[in-house]
Amino acid sequence: MTGTRIQANPDCFDPDYFAKHGYPHDIWAQMRRDTPVAWVDDGVREPFWAVTRHADICEIGMDSKRFISGKGVTIMRRDMLEGGEIPRSVPLMLTMDPPGHEKNRTILRERFKPSVMRALEEHIIERCRLIADEVAAQRVATAAGGGGPIDFVDAIAMRLPLDVILELLGVPTDDRDQMYLWSNAVIGSEDPDYGDVALPRDAIVGAQQAMFGYFMKFITARRAAPRDDLVSLLVEARIDGEPLSDMQILGFCFLLAIAGNETTRNATSGAMLALIEHRSAMNALASKPELMTSGVEELLRWVTPIIYMARTAVEDVEIAGQRIAKDEKVVLFYPSANRDEAVFEAPFSFDLARKTNRHLTFGFGRHSCLGNNLARIELRAVLNEILTRFPAIDLAGAPQRLRSNFVGGIKTMPVTLE
Repeated sequence: MTGTRIQANPDCFDPDYFAKHGYPHDIWAQMRRDTPVAWVDDGVREPFWAVTRHADICEIGMDSKRFISGKGVTIMRRDMLEGGEIPRSVPLMLTMDPPGHEKNRTILRERFKPSVMRALEEHIIERCRLIADEVAAQRVATAAGGGGPIDFVDAIAMRLPLDVILELLGVPTDDRDQMYLWSNAVIGSEDPDYGDVALPRDAIVGAQQAMFGYFMKFITARRAAPRDDLVSLLVEARIDGEPLSDMQILGFCFLLAIAGNETTRNATSGAMLALIEHRSAMNALASKPELMTSGVEELLRWVTPIIYMARTAVEDVEIAGQRIAKDEKVVLFYPSANRDEAVFEAPFSFDLARKTNRHLTFGFGRHSCLGNNLARIELRAVLNEILTRFPAIDLAGAPQRLRSNFVGGIKTMPVTLE
């Protein structure tokens, strides 16, 4: 065991690098080989141990006794911490540990189980058709007016997951665009188009407070007259025999609205970009429906829209021969795990027929994404619809990436549809 703090390449966590170049897979590959647990302290953010190998990430993620989520699952900028805590009076399941995490997760588990999600599939497919119809109509209007390409993110990728999660919550899909803006402000708080590079805390707090005020109206209404939606489910739920407080329900609504659209939206944009960049794979996926299931798993592995989750050590511990001290944070880099040579054969090959695919895109264990079945259905539906309706889809310009080291997002992606 070594107590030496081997410094990581700072680009492994630099949001400017991510915005300009995408994921630093070459850097992560070198770290997996030489320094699988490396120290990152850029003087700007909380210091942490970068963990890049699949096996080590799984070991930490499954060990809730020695590594906890309760002290935060993101790495904060020091000036944000010095400016005061971002409001944490609203509890989030992401930052809970046993037994509270399991008690909270149980409330929603039945509504997100595979059979319930499969029952929604036809409705989701129909929604995809409606979106494609509108895009087709927009294309005709654009052609008639001599216009140019459309933005894939705005016109297609963001719409389905937001509409579906808002429907499940029981709030108007007409408010999709406003929810999109709030979600971008939270996730893209350090991006100049969505937040404020100098004052990201203000962007996050402002969007959070606006979302809390918005959802509070529906919580009040459902307490008076419950319906068959998730807000009503939360209003009627009990933990240890006690009803949830408004703050607890707000935590659920906030997390569902953000997580319910960010992962699938960015997976959809990233998947479409990957297929455009691998045209033969796109053609194969369009012509061989039997490839869709394994193809979606490969696209999820390839894109990996959530970059990391953090944990905090509650005691001195050794990982990969490196001593990690009590109270130090570790960051689990999921895109790196998903290209780990020890787990994936030819990990840098884009293989839609890949048979064994142990990707960590939706996390794993007790903190695995509750909506992973829904996300898979949405991704299959939207890809099938787009490849069927617009097989000649192509880039019309360079995609613009989100300035974030938490979400590998694409802000805009201009495309032509023929």
